[in-house]
Amino acid sequence: MHHTTDRAISNINHLMQKNNIATVADLAKLIRVPQPTFHRLMSGENQDPKYTLLKRVADYFKITVSELVEKDLRVVSENNVMGDPENVSFTRIPVMGSAQLGSEGHWVPLDNGDGFIHWPSADPEAFALRCTGDSMKPRIKDGEYVVIEPNHGYLPGDEILLVTKDEQVMIKTFLYERDGVVLVMSVNEEHPPLKFPVGDVERIQYVAGIAKASLHGTY
Repeated sequence: MHHTTDRAISNINHLMQKNNIATVADLAKLIRVPQPTFHRLMSGENQDPKYTLLKRVADYFKITVSELVEKDLRVVSENNVMGDPENVSFTRIPVMGSAQLGSEGHWVPLDNGDGFIHWPSADPEAFALRCTGDSMKPRIKDGEYVVIEPNHGYLPGDEILLVTKDEQVMIKTFLYERDGVVLVMSVNEEHPPLKFPVGDVERIQYVAGIAKASLHGTY
């Protein structure tokens, strides 16, 4: 079921981008599903989602459950309104380093990079990091890649790359920034939210997606 769930998550992320749905919370509202329930699916925590949940998503996007969980909708949409194949334009996103993610994690930049990731992105400054360790399971597995789009905005509920001035590197869910504090939530909901003074944050950048190792290539 893990492969099926990973494919469904990938397809839902693609459909959200295609339909200008900014956050998981927004889609949960549109399909009338409790946000915590839908977040568990999209984070990979729920590896055995109920058929009724998948059908709500599929019905909203006017596709079948089979298409949602079995086909790679990022490559070709075989059942669009006109009945014609729809090609998705992929580009080469450079891998800029290796990241040990999580609290007190670190990022090791590589001078010459480490190949590229095939990914659909319009951000000319997009880059990828290879993730190591198991601190972000089940959302990010050892050896997978995060694709970062520095020029993409982010909203509450979006996953972000947060880098602190003391060089901690982590992938979190952005909750808010106010009163001089940034509040983020761990992908693993068993861990409590974290607060950072704005002055301690080096940068926050949008996570466009999680890429499997099979999407990695070399120049």
